[in-house]
Amino acid sequence: MKINFIFIFFACILRLNAQREADCLAVGYCDYSLPQGCNIPYGSSIYKFNIDSLESINENAGLNLSTSYSRAAFSDNTTGDLLFASNGWRLVNSQGNILAHKLWRADIPWPNDNYDSTMVLNSLGPLFLNDPGDSTKAYLFYGQYKIMDLGTGVRKYDVLFTYAYLDIPTQSLISKNNVLLDELTAPGDMQACRHANGRDWWVIKPGRYEDEYYIGILSPSGLLLEKITIPEATHREQGETFTYFNQEGNRLIHFTGKENKYLYGYDFDRCRGSLSNMEFHDLSDSLQPGDWTACTISPDGSKLYIRRSSVPGPSLEGGGTLQYDLETGAFQHFTEIGNVQLTPNYKNILMGSRIIVDAASDSSIQTLSTIFNPNAPYPDFQFVENSDTVINITGFISPSNFANFRLGKLLGSPCDTIVSGVQVILPKGLQFGVFPNPSNGVFSISLPKNQQLRWELSNTLGQKVCSGAITAAEASYNIPNVVTNGLYVLSLVNEYGEIVGVKKLIINKE
Repeated sequence: MKINFIFIFFACILRLNAQREADCLAVGYCDYSLPQGCNIPYGSSIYKFNIDSLESINENAGLNLSTSYSRAAFSDNTTGDLLFASNGWRLVNSQGNILAHKLWRADIPWPNDNYDSTMVLNSLGPLFLNDPGDSTKAYLFYGQYKIMDLGTGVRKYDVLFTYAYLDIPTQSLISKNNVLLDELTAPGDMQACRHANGRDWWVIKPGRYEDEYYIGILSPSGLLLEKITIPEATHREQGETFTYFNQEGNRLIHFTGKENKYLYGYDFDRCRGSLSNMEFHDLSDSLQPGDWTACTISPDGSKLYIRRSSVPGPSLEGGGTLQYDLETGAFQHFTEIGNVQLTPNYKNILMGSRIIVDAASDSSIQTLSTIFNPNAPYPDFQFVENSDTVINITGFISPSNFANFRLGKLLGSPCDTIVSGVQVILPKGLQFGVFPNPSNGVFSISLPKNQQLRWELSNTLGQKVCSGAITAAEASYNIPNVVTNGLYVLSLVNEYGEIVGVKKLIINKE
């Protein structure tokens, strides 16, 4: 018995160490597409991490991408070497080959009329994820935004939420512009967290309003998103937003910061995909209105690190970076350096910095500054300014977006196993159809694919009046004659007794 335990434990460790798809950051500042090339010696860099530390820096990475702008990277799952990088507009592979100059649809205008596709500034994203059903494929999720005025002020909105599909062995693009949502959502912002089964991904996309999120599971069958509303949150238009899962995947932090400076915290259920126990923090008195307040969180989600402009005033004095403690509500300004980046191994927070050699000529030495214990409150978080010297400018205009690939299954949860190789563990709010509605006593249920589910019909008092098994992806079911006309709730229930989808159904037998 002891031998088996050691073997299983060792196998789990190997699996966790092998999940290296998020081990690279593409950083620096360089546009390789311009005729004059880069200002020597500055260029794009690849920072490669392992589970413990910064493993290496390649400061001669010709990525054909101005990587100081919002960017994401995808790495080999065993070696951690870079495979793809993107700013959500241009897509390149590790050799700098341009796989797509423009990922967006032709009818979506160039943001801010920017002619240079390497320099498009998206709020956060995009987001790379592996295909849970095919180890040779990967997804790149990205929003496509427009600057719009809908009568409530000029704002950015993602008018489309889309994905590109990638082939890993050949580092090539299979398809792009696959539309998931055509509703207005927060620009650029998206996040993902491992499902409790350790294979699939929860994908979350903040909506147009502060109380709206689109949540679904990326499984071998693809991704379906359902819109949820948080009753406790305010139904209020959002500006630029930043959303993060903590390292354990049990907390979601959401910051909306273009106009109002509001911070939301939620508990996240990796089995059900639900948000609960909302916390609300109004940071407006400590952050400058109109600031591009790019931010990141500590690994445990208890601290927010955020940039602020230097403005006068007793509560706003001092630009640079601040730490906000979600547990105590304490703000602390600790450096004039701006912009922050949580490392993909959830160990440190990096900041691009420099040492001025000659102010008159603007001669300087490029450096990194590091927060070595970002979970700790000020001043115990071990901030070391100019901790490392680098060649290239390290630009973090907004943080890179990545998911925690090393997060495994949630042992002991109802969803810590995969029932079969093809069955999808369903999100709460499963998309399904019910017709005809109203029903004359016979109705049909239409699912994306056949599932091991039951349907239950309840009255408005919550009393179950009838039920049955789902027999096919699309099939008809009879309502007993004892059920009278009226409004009912049709629920789909999985094998654990959890409701995974709900529709209203009107019964009218006349």
